[in-house]
Amino acid sequence: MIVACLAASVASAQSAGAPPVIQIVKDAAAKDAVSLAGLQASGPNGQLFIQTLRRDLERSGWFKIAAGGGGSVTVSGALGELGSGVQSRCRVAWPGKAFEWARVSSGQAEVRRQAHQLADEMVRLIKNERGIASTRIVFVNRRGRDNADLYMCDADGQGMVRLTDDNVAAVGPRWAPNGRDIYYTSFVQGYPTVVRVEVGGGRSTLASFKGLNTGAAVSPDGARVALILSYHGNPELYTLELASGRLRRLTETARGVEASPCWSPDGRSIVYVSDLTKTPQLYVVDVASRQSRRLTYRGSENVNPDWSAKGKIVYATKRGGGYQIAVVDPRAGDDRSAELVTPSGDYEHPSWAPDSRHIVCSSRSTLYILDTLGDPAVRLINLAGNWISPDWSDR
Repeated sequence: MIVACLAASVASAQSAGAPPVIQIVKDAAAKDAVSLAGLQASGPNGQLFIQTLRRDLERSGWFKIAAGGGGSVTVSGALGELGSGVQSRCRVAWPGKAFEWARVSSGQAEVRRQAHQLADEMVRLIKNERGIASTRIVFVNRRGRDNADLYMCDADGQGMVRLTDDNVAAVGPRWAPNGRDIYYTSFVQGYPTVVRVEVGGGRSTLASFKGLNTGAAVSPDGARVALILSYHGNPELYTLELASGRLRRLTETARGVEASPCWSPDGRSIVYVSDLTKTPQLYVVDVASRQSRRLTYRGSENVNPDWSAKGKIVYATKRGGGYQIAVVDPRAGDDRSAELVTPSGDYEHPSWAPDSRHIVCSSRSTLYILDTLGDPAVRLINLAGNWISPDWSDR
């Protein structure tokens, strides 16, 4: 099985003499106070809109809700009950600036979606940052070694949807940049194949070569997919052009196993895991030249990399018997300046939010949202299950 294969390939041995990863303790980022006192709601759907907006603003990390009428940012207006939805007319004001917001929604899902959109618009216009409220997270519920399915929820943990019902092993879901397609490794055919599932639509097989097919990650322009394939005997890193089906091999490591590729924001490089030195470490390959360089040296294992839109790589590093989440800037050359985001524990499978600030990861069968600027971690899933391998959508 793929899980056993990858586990066997990551024997642990610490590199001697390498510089330590620095653990940075930060104060939470400064927040603008927001008053919602002037936002009047009628009916349960209006209250749902306000509750969702409040949660979104707080989870963005840029705002705090002010008591009473205080606050440098004010949201005023009316949320009128309209059938099964809401008619919203709002005004958001902050020193010297303001914008109007008017929408009509139908159904609770649409009410929540429009509250997400308002929160993201406030983050964009007031803080000049990407909002995350409208984004989604895909993940796996693993019920046994050979029994798992894909699920999806909103960035606040609500609106959970089951995407597959195969009751076979499912590994490593990753969003495509279009925010509609998800690629993952499935054993529905009895061996590991890469499958594309469209949210709300059908499914198709992307790669079913002889041997191992896994690790699918779509390039930022949506034209290519990075894959780990073993049809030539050893698991190696390839790219596959979606339009032509052309394969290109990027690594040739007869004594190593590659895993977990992820593209850089400009599509010129791919970070991946290799146990070429008998310990799983992160490497970066230049796609054009196929030249690789080692990025990490500390920790008995460094796995699960994800590259943010602002250029930093988050990954899981094993040290002291447990996994921690670390962030490194690959432009620095190696992991000398890497920062630890979590204490020692069981934190794995990190994935950046599109704001390049927040990270979703798994820990002890559930999912958490981490804030690299210092806000406390937030539990995403409160339902029973073995929730693992999250990936955050770009949109």
